[in-house]
Amino acid sequence: MKPIKINILILLFALIQMPGHAQSEKDMINTSIIIPLKIGKNPSTHFESLDIEPANLIIQSKPIKEHSPHIQLALNIVGKNKEYTTYLWYYDEAMDNQRTNYPKAFDNYAFSLNINKEEVDLVVEKLDFKKAFFIDIGQTAVIGDITILFEQCIGEWSEDPDGNQVAAFNTYYVSLMEKNEQKTISFTSLNKSVRNELSIEWKNYTFLVLDDSEKELKLMVCRKD
Repeated sequence: MKPIKINILILLFALIQMPGHAQSEKDMINTSIIIPLKIGKNPSTHFESLDIEPANLIIQSKPIKEHSPHIQLALNIVGKNKEYTTYLWYYDEAMDNQRTNYPKAFDNYAFSLNINKEEVDLVVEKLDFKKAFFIDIGQTAVIGDITILFEQCIGEWSEDPDGNQVAAFNTYYVSLMEKNEQKTISFTSLNKSVRNELSIEWKNYTFLVLDDSEKELKLMVCRKD
């Protein structure tokens, strides 16, 4: 019976030493960070290749201006030879109507706010497929092997035969890149009365345009199986 017992112990020891679960847990922890915030300026935090500075947190239970957010974070990010300044907004217009402009994309990271009553955290995690995100004009988002650049937005309008303006809309230009292949796509503003999203196919991916404005797009990328 002793040899059998020893063999079982050796097998259990070998299973414990296998890197599977322990490595996965470590990777999951290292791919995101939660930064507690206080009102006003917050200290900078270094995460992977980023220096993150929550420059100013403002909380207004009743905003002074009509269209101002209830919570606003001015955010400065320094990456690899690249600097980025943006704002994360949270609107609490009614119990069942909260609006945000995040997660906000920067390279292969997503920045968002976690709000619990008066406590606000900045959450930084990796961008991923099947997760919606916002991208500012001129910025780049990286998901897997795909790089997305929101190049430009051009305001346009249509006229009737008499030269009167009938409708105004935007045309967006977005560059898609995977390894050595590149494609620039263009599309016009979503007509929410007709459709809630726009689907664009390229290679093995589906790009969903969920919302649009002159300064930012809300996108989702899905990879086909």
